[in-house]
Amino acid sequence: MAPSSPAPWAERARIPFVSTSFAHNLVYYALLWPVWWALGIEQLLLPFFALYELFRFLIRADWRVQLNSTAVIAILLAIWWLVPIFWVDRDFLDIYLKETATIWSQAIILILIYNCIKTRREWWLIVRALTILAVYMAIAGFIYLSGLWRGSFTSGIGFVLPQSLIDGSAFFSSIAIRTFGSQSDEVGLFVIRLRGLSLEFSSLSMVCLLLIPLIHWRMILSRGVARILFAGVALGLFACLLFTESRISYVAFVAAIPLYVVLRWGLLRGHNRPLIIALMLAAMGAAVLLGYIAHGLIFDTLEATFVDLRPSSWLVRFNIYVVTLQLLPDHLIAGWGVPVRIPGGGSIYAAGTHSSYLGTLFQHGIVGLGLYLGLWISIWQAVIRGLRRPAGRELGSFWIALAVAFLAFNIREIADAWWWDQSLTFVVWVMWGAALVANRCFAADDPGTWGGLSVR
Repeated sequence: MAPSSPAPWAERARIPFVSTSFAHNLVYYALLWPVWWALGIEQLLLPFFALYELFRFLIRADWRVQLNSTAVIAILLAIWWLVPIFWVDRDFLDIYLKETATIWSQAIILILIYNCIKTRREWWLIVRALTILAVYMAIAGFIYLSGLWRGSFTSGIGFVLPQSLIDGSAFFSSIAIRTFGSQSDEVGLFVIRLRGLSLEFSSLSMVCLLLIPLIHWRMILSRGVARILFAGVALGLFACLLFTESRISYVAFVAAIPLYVVLRWGLLRGHNRPLIIALMLAAMGAAVLLGYIAHGLIFDTLEATFVDLRPSSWLVRFNIYVVTLQLLPDHLIAGWGVPVRIPGGGSIYAAGTHSSYLGTLFQHGIVGLGLYLGLWISIWQAVIRGLRRPAGRELGSFWIALAVAFLAFNIREIADAWWWDQSLTFVVWVMWGAALVANRCFAADDPGTWGGLSVR
């Protein structure tokens, strides 16, 4: 007698994070983000999630892994990250371990996306995870800006952590006491500053720079009520960006707009290149002429915006960069491993902070910076290939959104690092992964066109 087949309801019954795919689990992880945030564990959980998914994948795949060049660079960067362990200041070992866990999680997430996301449906699931996080950020901003709730509460982990640890650490204080924003500490553009579900104002600004183009892309693909909802989320994220009061983010946002116009109108196509070159030369000439005529007004405006407005912020950053450059030669090849506290300053204002590029050079040396830039170059190569490759409206506009988002992000990280806040790292890694596998997932008629290095 043949065994009976399982009932249909049993086939459909799946346990999240146990019997569901990696793509679905990314969605579930994003859906539960407010829970992680309320518990105060969202900054600690992501490395464990990445390791869990990696071991689950390796067991199912019989320990066979496909690696592309981006994943290889990410792994090399994570390995090089370990070198300064021999001379890291033991007083900052916790910071070093947290950042090391983050950089290894980055490599793992890229490996998982490259190996597990192979169909258009799975690709849209990871886009959905990003969309969910964008909605949460916009809602948090709306709640605080509207005045519905501007209080704070003790997170789940805040009830467990010793009070001395909370009082003595900016990081543990931020995960123990939860709030969507706060009153501005000094005179600025606004009396309040938003952090939403991010750890800090600067992190939220970078999240918004990445997600606004993505949500705009989803909006132009949608119709009816969905388009209105996506427009609302985009506007909410824009409001969050404004109220982070990150002036470099404003510059990055404005600087990315011309790229969007050029790509959206197809001005880089072959027959339009002479026009673009002429317009660029004209713009450069106009800029030089304007600078000559109104250099005094321009200088005064820049000084009022970046120096006079919240002057302590400018002075603190200037001091950080000066001390960073002074200490840099001591560990030029492999870096200091962690930020170095400046006498009289807090841990968040240490040397080797407030810039991804300078911070990577300071903490991980010339080799670390080279690997980090190589990682970004490999991502940009994927984006540029996508822009050059003929694609439908769905995927073609996605590449435009990514190019705009990544340009704004690269400008913004000149003045801040991004691997400290997991709400930001999650967005960056998933967007990177989406870029790496998009063409493969959409080429369903020829799944064998993608390659990789098989290792066992």
